Amino acid sequence: MRAHRRRSGARRTRDERGAAAVWTLIITTTAFVALLGLVGGGGELINHQVDARRAAEQAARAGADELSASAVRSGSDRVDAGDAIARARNVLHQAGWSGTVRVQGSTVIVTAAGTRHPQFLGLLGVGSVNIRETGTADAISTPDG
Repeated sequence: MRAHRRRSGARRTRDERGAAAVWTLIITTTAFVALLGLVGGGGELINHQVDARRAAEQAARAGADELSASAVRSGSDRVDAGDAIARARNVLHQAGWSGTVRVQGSTVIVTAAGTRHPQFLGLLGVGSVNIRETGTADAISTPDG
């Protein structure tokens, strides 16, 4: 009879071998996806910011190249504001960014702005990110500038 009781007691205990392995796999997979989202998404954001900064600086340089005719004759560094703004906006648009262009004296200030949808951060629930970067350039009419 004692043997019979042991067997029935042994049947009642559940076999939990491998349960720790399953939980370890679930936790490890979740952590890996989170790290992939953070590292990959962070890299994507940095690339978008660098792209926006580069576009703003190129647009500012293009705008600063629009020296007014009187500035070229006199050797001053005055920018034709209308032409500078139009050219900078065109360069910014061709690079795939929207933004603002301002002219202050001989300096052209361009802010590239846009919304990007990073793929990896989508794994963590981030749908879109607003990016805004600024670039400036000074007009130079002489090599000594």
